[in-house]
Amino acid sequence: MKPEMMVHRHAHIVDNLRRLPRKMLQIHGLDNATEFVLHELCSKDYFNLSKAAYFIDNPDFNCLKGVVGVSGDELKNTGNIWENPAVFTEQMIASPFNQKVRSFTYESAKKRDHSPDVLAQTIAQELGLNDYGYYSWNMKHDNHGFLVCEKNKTEDHPQEDIIVDGLCLLSFCPVH
Repeated sequence: MKPEMMVHRHAHIVDNLRRLPRKMLQIHGLDNATEFVLHELCSKDYFNLSKAAYFIDNPDFNCLKGVVGVSGDELKNTGNIWENPAVFTEQMIASPFNQKVRSFTYESAKKRDHSPDVLAQTIAQELGLNDYGYYSWNMKHDNHGFLVCEKNKTEDHPQEDIIVDGLCLLSFCPVH
């Protein structure tokens, strides 16, 4: 992608990110707000990810737990998820990818000083992700976010720091 087009794309993503907290407030009472936020971040208007699996690593409890998994292949015709949250929620409950991610529990990679590369590889293999990447970030209470994802085959993916900044919004969602 040409540099001037990438600058425009980044500006578009940043503009969308600034609006996301307002959307999050629309669903503040729902237990599955994290699903809405990750779905939005995976969309073409944001990071253009075909699949994403979000985990929280809690060293104090020696646990890395799957929180939510989004697969674009499994979520068709959801419409505007923010205006019709019940339909989206039903699709996420029925999503095999989401169910698989949510069932994962590992030892804390941080506590055991495991390599994030090896952890991402293990998760990607278990989820059937071929061309994967991963991101990690610090969260409140000494927890750590970890996302393993498969990108769509385009050249318009944002810079890593923009992605991590967006993923940090997941840290403000309740975990159930």
